[in-house]
Amino acid sequence: MLALISREALPALRIAGTIFLMINLLGGVYIFRNRHRFFDQDPDVAEDIPAVRKIGVELVLMIWGVLTALIIFTLIQLWRD
Repeated sequence: MLALISREALPALRIAGTIFLMINLLGGVYIFRNRHRFFDQDPDVAEDIPAVRKIGVELVLMIWGVLTALIIFTLIQLWRD
């Protein structure tokens, strides 16, 4: 699919992809710095056990990791052309 992209559009796509990667990485840093606020025990929730909180962290990390890898692989393909 990347082979069908016009040569004139490549610089704009490279810049946009790099900006999206930076936004994604800054979002990851924000979540990491505020992880206690997002994933610590909540006194208002009944049956809030550590296993449930751990699953929430794993879910967020998996989705963020896949999205980051997808953006990086797409940028590598764009910069190689």
